[in-house]
Amino acid sequence: MKHPVKISGIAVLCFFIGVIAPAYAQEEHQADQAKPEQRTEQKQKQQSKSAQHVQKQDRAQQARPAQQTERASNNGGGGIPQARFRAHFGRDHAFRINRPVMVGGTPRFQYGGYWFGFGEAWPVGWSYGDQVYVDYINGGYFLLSPVHPGVQISINVIL
Repeated sequence: MKHPVKISGIAVLCFFIGVIAPAYAQEEHQADQAKPEQRTEQKQKQQSKSAQHVQKQDRAQQARPAQQTERASNNGGGGIPQARFRAHFGRDHAFRINRPVMVGGTPRFQYGGYWFGFGEAWPVGWSYGDQVYVDYINGGYFLLSPVHPGVQISINVIL
């Protein structure tokens, strides 16, 4: 009697395996067909995000010179009379800062009878002992260095 019970148990088990296995395989096949569509959607989303990121970077780079000029002319800054500027500032009047003075956590330096504050961080690779000069470009004051051409630091005249 035990023998027919084992056989019937095995038969039921085989029946369930025979029914469940094809159903499971069919679900996997449907899922595999859906995956390429999902992958395509994910690629499109990633491409869209990277294009948006590039556009944001382009806008930021275009806005930077305008922001530098605005900072250089607005941040508590004043102006140097044109005759005085020509007499004491510009490429022909290079100097060394040596040590900026910290005032309220902000570095400043004095030159030509004026105090200047930095509108941005000191560039990597520059030394306070490097020759620099103050120039007026597009409505703002900038610190430039003949040792490091092409780099401008926005500065403010502090009155």
